[in-house]
Amino acid sequence: MEDLMSPPEIDAAVHQQLGALDAKMDRVLADQDQARSDRKQQYSKSENLERRLDDVDRKLETVNTRLNNMEPITTDIGKWRERFIGMRLLIVFVAAAFGASAATFGKWMAIKLGWV
Repeated sequence: MEDLMSPPEIDAAVHQQLGALDAKMDRVLADQDQARSDRKQQYSKSENLERRLDDVDRKLETVNTRLNNMEPITTDIGKWRERFIGMRLLIVFVAAAFGASAATFGKWMAIKLGWV
């Protein structure tokens, strides 16, 4: 019976083991609190990101609507641009024809008047 510990020695060993278990539980609880805090932070970031994506979607829809409204206008501008290019070519052709006619008429007049 001498191998058995006396009650004060048993009590001290139990208290030591309980202290070690209590310290481990404190670390586990602290880890859980940290994990909870980290999850809360992640959820907050996720919600912020979701709100920003919703804002981007809304802005993209607005831009898309505006572009769809502008499409007929830009098509009309393109048509008018093509027409003006055609009119400019016609004016150049008419001016060249008038210049050639004026030169021919001037030469003819010079011949008739005997200047050449």
